[in-house]
Amino acid sequence: ADEVAAKVASEEAVVREQAETVQAIQADAQKDLDVAMPALEKAIKSLDALDKKDITEIKSFPKPPALVMMTMEAVNTLLGEKPDWDTAKRVLSDSQFMTKLKEYDKDNIPANVLKKLEKYIQKPEYAPDSVGNQSKAAKSLCMWTHAMDTYSKVAKTVEPKKKRLEEMNQQLAEATEILAGKQKDLKTIQDKVAALKQKLDDTEAEKDRLINEAELTQARLQ
Repeated sequence: ADEVAAKVASEEAVVREQAETVQAIQADAQKDLDVAMPALEKAIKSLDALDKKDITEIKSFPKPPALVMMTMEAVNTLLGEKPDWDTAKRVLSDSQFMTKLKEYDKDNIPANVLKKLEKYIQKPEYAPDSVGNQSKAAKSLCMWTHAMDTYSKVAKTVEPKKKRLEEMNQQLAEATEILAGKQKDLKTIQDKVAALKQKLDDTEAEKDRLINEAELTQARLQ
């Protein structure tokens, strides 16, 4: 029983170590995501503040200011549309436009789309505050494109960590299941040993009682 207990204790230590590794990887991945999430949340909040009037403001430009045009080119790029003004006005007229932005599949942006988007992101003048000087609504859209870019870059770093985490969680689940079985077996053995010890103690006590009784009887006969 002691040998089995020592083996189980050793395996418990291994499982504890695996659990600590999983927690460390999880914390590391979360730390990376925490970099991207505030920008993303801020962008979504900014989109929430927009109404139809704001969108109409952008559409109303016969010839949009340079940074507004640049913003819509970036938005169209992410939505898989042509980066021209006629297409931009059609995109803005879509009743589901804001929903499409808020529910955009940020975890699966194609590499070629990100490459095209990078063209705009790298331009120093393509900054939300600069765009905001030309259009309040366009500023929110600019923030959204920057947030998508930041998130995708962070997600690229996090992806291998997420895969590693999945593998480690699987290994931990398997090891925990095996350990639980061995702990159950150990409990069964310990219960049997305890029962045998109790039986032995009872037998010894009965033996002592009989010896004492025999000695007492012998003394009375003398």
